Amino acid sequence: MRATILTGAMLALLYGGGAVAHEDLFYEPPEEGVGGAGLEESKNDMRGLTLLVGAGVEGYTGALAPNVNPGATVAVTAAIKPTRTLGLEFSYGGAVNNLSADVPGSGPDIVRNGGQAAITVGLAPTSVQPYVLGGAGVSRYNVRNGQELGYQDDVVANIPVGVGLRTHLGSFTADARASYNVLLGNQLAPGVIDERLGNGRYMGTLNLGGTF
Repeated sequence: MRATILTGAMLALLYGGGAVAHEDLFYEPPEEGVGGAGLEESKNDMRGLTLLVGAGVEGYTGALAPNVNPGATVAVTAAIKPTRTLGLEFSYGGAVNNLSADVPGSGPDIVRNGGQAAITVGLAPTSVQPYVLGGAGVSRYNVRNGQELGYQDDVVANIPVGVGLRTHLGSFTADARASYNVLLGNQLAPGVIDERLGNGRYMGTLNLGGTF
């Protein structure tokens, strides 16, 4: 009887040890970002390369405001974020505006094409992130109608400052921003405006794209 009990105990011990070894051999740890804190971190991590395409409204302030109507604008932006809050972006922007006064011809009176580089600083490392931006840019203005009103083709430097709000859903990114550009060395309308800082360009856009 004792031999039978001892034999049964040894067999149970061997079976249990073998099952544990089997489980340890085939155990696979959960992948990063699956469940718990890893998933939350993945959702909130906005680092990487972001590509955005946007559209909105662009207009002018100061002495230009009464003469140039707000018009449509488009933007293409590439941004790199080494951290969750700090980013560097390069963008192209174009816009078309009509003059308030009646001028001969059809189509937009002023066409702008330009680029800028800016630094963005997030105000919180969250998946819905408010941010501020500042940088430098330059634009080429082509006046199609309006030379008789004192407007002419020109290349104008500008200093953009702005605020925005962006959010991420997986790789999808949405960004809404408003910015103001101080115009420097402006000869777009030498007979209309002077060099005061009150002469500027404002822009509001909604941008959609992805982060990789």
